[in-house]
Amino acid sequence: MKPRQIALAKILTYSGTLPLIASVLLTQFPFSGADARGIAMAYGAVIISFLCGIHWAIYLFFAQKCPSNLLITSNAVALLAWGSLLIVHQPTAILLQSLCFIYLLTLDLKLRDASILPQWFYCLRRNATIIVVLCLSAVKVLA
Repeated sequence: MKPRQIALAKILTYSGTLPLIASVLLTQFPFSGADARGIAMAYGAVIISFLCGIHWAIYLFFAQKCPSNLLITSNAVALLAWGSLLIVHQPTAILLQSLCFIYLLTLDLKLRDASILPQWFYCLRRNATIIVVLCLSAVKVLA
């Protein structure tokens, strides 16, 4: 990718964490009537599915080089994320989503080590995952 495309990818990725940051801020305004946990969980499921879609596409193009069968793992993780929305105990659901994000990052590490993902992308994913897991943890505790 060209430097300008990489910069845009970084801007879009960090912008993608804004709804979760907003969810944390919403916990400080309980009178607003907004369900910070529900918003964070719904957005988390969407983003996990998006990341799983990236892994699915990577497997389609690099199956021979992939360290694991991303067709299976990406579908399983996406289903877990959406299933988390059915869990009545929201703190448990948020924990499950956090574990999904961390697991997807470990897959990205393997893909980077297999020279499928570039270093800059792995670093971006690592940073975004840290932000996301911290936000989910904060919402879990504060809401």
